[in-house]
Amino acid sequence: MVEVIRKIVEAEMRKIHVAELGVVTSIFPHASDSDKDNYECNVKLKNTGLELQKVPVATQHIGLAHIPKVDEMVLVTFLNGDINAPILIGRMYTAEDRPPANDGEEIIYIPPYSENADLRRFHIELPSGIILSVTDDILSVEAGKTTLKINRDGDVELVSEAKINVTASGDMSFTADNIKMESKNDFAISAGAEASLESKSPMSLKGSEVTMEADGAMSMKGADVKMESSASMGIKAGSTANVEASAPLTLKGAMVNINP
Repeated sequence: MVEVIRKIVEAEMRKIHVAELGVVTSIFPHASDSDKDNYECNVKLKNTGLELQKVPVATQHIGLAHIPKVDEMVLVTFLNGDINAPILIGRMYTAEDRPPANDGEEIIYIPPYSENADLRRFHIELPSGIILSVTDDILSVEAGKTTLKINRDGDVELVSEAKINVTASGDMSFTADNIKMESKNDFAISAGAEASLESKSPMSLKGSEVTMEADGAMSMKGADVKMESSASMGIKAGSTANVEASAPLTLKGAMVNINP
């Protein structure tokens, strides 16, 4: 029996092999810097059942890695027709493993893998230090001191130790259930035309010191208006001043001086 197998193998080796279909049985993707794997697969040829060991996998670009998975149909070619010099050059769809629905001029990527949040499904790392990484849970972009993360549930997180500028030539709107804006230092809001601040519930304005100033007229109006100071209060007009009420007016103090 051994002699028969030996003769079959010798006969196969004497043949000139151009290309063969095979099925991946094991993968050696170079998963860690400490391993000696170099992007290879074991492949069992469909027509003969011969299993080729550590077949190098061709890549479209140096720096790009996407190792076939076990049980995938692949196409193997042979340098100079030598069965001892195989190269895996591509994957093949089958009647069982069909491509995702697609049309001309489309690029579709829907991997048939089980969910695993520990794996990087799509990862780009450029010499400049910009990194784009996609897992089953998070899409993240890193650029210098800025990181953008979008979680699978829709939550978005933007963290930066650098400057962030948001500019729109047209309108811009922010809508949310609750909005909180906080500055560790100065905070400025400026409008080139009219500005309005409105609340459908109570509104408060608080600061260690608060200054309200208008280049033109200023008015304060409410159903009831109350002004109270825990210390002294001064009201001064550079010109005419009027105090008027459509009902009784009361001036009260420990001492009231009028035109002293």
